[in-house]
This record gives sequence, structure tokens and C-alpha cells, in this order.
Amino acid sequence: MSDGRVRVAIEQMEAWLDDPAWEPDADALAAWDAEFRASLAGAERGEGWPGLADRSHAAGKRLEARLSEVEQALNQVRGELEAQSRGNRALRGYGAGAR
Repeated sequence: MSDGRVRVAIEQMEAWLDDPAWEPDADALAAWDAEFRASLAGAERGEGWPGLADRSHAAGKRLEARLSEVEQALNQVRGELEAQSRGNRALRGYGAGAR
């Protein structure tokens, strides 16, 4: 085997990360990870290996940053939903007391 499969997997991740509209999908990431790990297991680690390793680490850091952004957005939505739920409970309570 060659390093080509590793390069293809890294290029796929870099393409996803370069797309500002890309939203990480757990199933797609799991499939990508399985392919990446399989390609690593069979890689020859030739001349260009240090460059691939650097690209892989950089993509990993970018992915962690993107996932952090998604997590922050999710937490914000959860907070807004909880505030709306509290408001709805308060309105129901106020309505019952005003009758």
C-alpha cells in the first residue's frame, strides 16, 4: 500500500473544513475515521510522510475548533429553548392565578 489513501482522506477532511457551510455529521465523521485509520494501518510512510502527518495534525486542530463552534451554537439554542420553556411556564402560572 502507499500513502495515497492517507492523502485522499486528509484531502477530504481539508475540503470539508474549507467549506464554511459544512456542518460536521457524526455518521460521516465515523465513516471517514474508519477509512483514515485503515489507510494509516497500510501506509508505507514514505518520503512525504512528515508532510502528511503535519497536514493531518493541522486538520485535526481545525476540526476540533469547528466542533467547538458547533457545540457552542448547540448550547446557545438549548439555553434559548430553556428560557422559552420557563417563560411559557410563567405565563401558564400567571394565567391560572388571574382567573
